Amino acid sequence: MYDNLFCRVYNEFGWNEYPRVFGEAVIQWLAIHGADVHTALDLGCGTGVLCEALSARGIDTLGVDLSEDMIAVASARAPGLRYRVGNMVTLETERRFDLVTCTGDALNHVTDIEDIRRVFRNVHRALNPGGLFVFDLLRADEVPLGEPFEAPLSDRLTVRFSAARDAEGFTTLLIDGYEDGALSFSEIIRERLYDIHMICDLLRAEGFEILQCADRLLPDGGSRGTTWFVIARSENDIRQRS
Repeated sequence: MYDNLFCRVYNEFGWNEYPRVFGEAVIQWLAIHGADVHTALDLGCGTGVLCEALSARGIDTLGVDLSEDMIAVASARAPGLRYRVGNMVTLETERRFDLVTCTGDALNHVTDIEDIRRVFRNVHRALNPGGLFVFDLLRADEVPLGEPFEAPLSDRLTVRFSAARDAEGFTTLLIDGYEDGALSFSEIIRERLYDIHMICDLLRAEGFEILQCADRLLPDGGSRGTTWFVIARSENDIRQRS
């Protein structure tokens, strides 16, 4: 998943803005609510921007991503931080954390409902009692459909986007990168849009209490409008479940 050139483009041309803003909002939320967070796990950490933000606030943070190339970029950006390649669906950790984050619509990339359930169970097992799980999910209007469009990222590099959605809520995003007019990389990203009420029901079934589910993390922080932000707390001790 994710070609090396795509990962470098992602890192170099401003696509890290969202995890940076998300990180600032999470840190503000924690401060407002007096959350005692010393350790964090960032699932789908990408190039490590959120991990860097949390670590800068003194939070001992581990970043996990399925893409080896994303982890390589993250490690190069911040050699002193800890990253590892891993799949959130099959995740096992010996450590326990006060906070688990999953942003940038990473959960929408998990397209099987049973796998979503497994992720929630893994996160619950990875959290300390009372620990927090903060994540986002795409809503239907988040992914623009229609005619393909191009975005020039530099004098030499242009990225072309096209998206399609089927009746079952699956979205396929095709990203082609052209360098000096020649195709340099292609990425096909398949995501699934989930009903937020079902997601909250799954969280509760896995031992979480829903603290917040809204189109923003902070009341006065502006609205993404097309994204759900969920904050859940580890409530019941069901880590021994198979």
